[in-house]
Amino acid sequence: MKALILLGCPEIPAQTPMAVYASNKLTKMGYDTTIAANPAASKLVRISDPEELYNLNLVDLERTLGEINEGDYDLLVGFVHKDAAASFFVTFDQILNTKSLALVFSRDMDEIEEFVSMIEESGSNALIATVRAFHNPSPIKVKFDKAIKEFE
Repeated sequence: MKALILLGCPEIPAQTPMAVYASNKLTKMGYDTTIAANPAASKLVRISDPEELYNLNLVDLERTLGEINEGDYDLLVGFVHKDAAASFFVTFDQILNTKSLALVFSRDMDEIEEFVSMIEESGSNALIATVRAFHNPSPIKVKFDKAIKEFE
């Protein structure tokens, strides 16, 4: 089984530790996990694992978008905290046509609602977990842990 985690702009501090956490959790669930990230997010994730204890597989987000096909991954997990992240998630979701989880978070509830609407209006069947969070990754972790049980 293969899982793909999507990271966009690392503007929200909680995204980086959650990416490492999610990758570790999915790997322990038996997934061969890949993180597709923009260059800044990728650098932050690499620096977060200086001794490469988590054996993180990082790839370029845009390059991966140009190379993926339906069936390449069994699970898609997207960190959605900007409209661009919502757009990337929807695009990957439509191409992969697989089980998917959108972790939608922001400090602004109006933004969360906007991102959820973007995903729902795309026709996505993704499980959407929402949480008000910015600096503290714990609320996102709680939502992720609860949501990922749907895919065990």
